[in-house]
Amino acid sequence: MGSTRREFLQQLAVFSAAGFAPQFVARAALAEANAIQGFKDDRVLVVVQLGGGNDGLNTIVPHGDDAYYRARPKLGLKDDRLLRLNDHLAMNSDMAGMMRLYDSGKLSVLQGVGYPNPDRSHFRSMEIWHTASASDEFLSRGWLGRYFDNQCSGSARPQAGLALDAERPQAFEGERGFGIAATNPNRFGWDRGDLFSDDSLFTGINAPAPAANPTLDFLRHTTLNASASSEQVRAAAARGKVSAPGKFNQLDAIAGLIRGGLETRVYYVSTSGFDTHANQLAQHKTLWTRVSEALEKFQQQLEKDGTANRVTTLVFSEFGRRVAENASGGTDHGTAAPAFLIGNHIQPGLHGQTPSLTDLDRGDLKYTTDFRSVYASLLEDWFEADAAAILGAKFDKLPLLA
Repeated sequence: MGSTRREFLQQLAVFSAAGFAPQFVARAALAEANAIQGFKDDRVLVVVQLGGGNDGLNTIVPHGDDAYYRARPKLGLKDDRLLRLNDHLAMNSDMAGMMRLYDSGKLSVLQGVGYPNPDRSHFRSMEIWHTASASDEFLSRGWLGRYFDNQCSGSARPQAGLALDAERPQAFEGERGFGIAATNPNRFGWDRGDLFSDDSLFTGINAPAPAANPTLDFLRHTTLNASASSEQVRAAAARGKVSAPGKFNQLDAIAGLIRGGLETRVYYVSTSGFDTHANQLAQHKTLWTRVSEALEKFQQQLEKDGTANRVTTLVFSEFGRRVAENASGGTDHGTAAPAFLIGNHIQPGLHGQTPSLTDLDRGDLKYTTDFRSVYASLLEDWFEADAAAILGAKFDKLPLLA
């Protein structure tokens, strides 16, 4: 029964614009207490995933190191493409929005983030990041799913975690089914198919009898919770005036859902295109201009809404790129790269050690900050949870949050 339960839960949690939970269970569920327990002071974590492997050296540029320009005679960014952080490091000039956040004390740069024995496969490296596993360890449950399992009480709804995507990220995978996915929160919920023309079979005298076995009891309870979640998401989207399709933006939608009072505590979004094997300068310019402006606008909207003190944003990519440029005007899969934290409660500035450009591992950077230390810092200092119980081991915390 356990396997059936988990499989059903995984399928149910991903019902996005085409859900299937009947409306009568939503109405019943809304009458129940819906507070989400296990989260410190209604704090929210927003995770932004840069898919493809962002080139960290052309993001936070070691302009004071001649080895950078020797390795990148064509791709190395010169003075007119730099926003200086100090005599050694600079931000890519296409990241002007993030530089303004940095100057205002709302952005921290985490240097050399990676893990031992790195894997250069997109799929495997992302799996490692999502599950907080070692490179030789294969886990199915995600780090956020384990957090939900560890912290959430029985009154919590599946929307404790919400991914604005067509699929639920592996980071949400857990035993208790917290975390849902929706491509557009305005349309999240029931979509009648050909089998049922209305919900009359589920209401009044036609309502099904109580389940006669534990499996059916579980399925009915899970369907009830999932349907309630869809109604609550749509209601919050309406209250928060989340943009209609055509003007839809993931971070704008998250700001609206927070403004609308949705009881989600972890939001997850992703954007792709960072696999820059060729024509990197042009691609990076487009990508970072868009991402940087979106992150600045998101923080500004939170400030305007009066919700900024509740929110911290983590930005990461599954790996960086190789130190040397390739013959196609790009860079190939590498290892360590910078990550970022944004918010009113972060410790601004540079954190961690800048990786060496001469002491390399087969042409790749050696990581200086374990990504699980970043997770441990967020779990303990933002959510006040037991990071070791969630991550399965103790990792040194970093001074990232005020």
